[in-house]
Amino acid sequence: MYLGPAFLFAAFASLFYIPGFLDTPLGILTPRQLVSQLLFFVFALISLASLARSIELDPVWPWRPEFRRVMNWLLGRTQ
Repeated sequence: MYLGPAFLFAAFASLFYIPGFLDTPLGILTPRQLVSQLLFFVFALISLASLARSIELDPVWPWRPEFRRVMNWLLGRTQ
């Protein structure tokens, strides 16, 4: 449920990434570069928060009981 938005916002963040941004002094940045990097940071943070929420709640991760229950059912094992 939360894994999809994590990938979506990561894709949005990749659109605004500027290579070598950390090597550029702040006085030389153009307003367009500054806005682009701010959007990159916002989308990257949203993506990381969504990934963390996915790890906490989604049943697609191997350490979740729901995942183990489905895998046991698929492999024909009984508990």
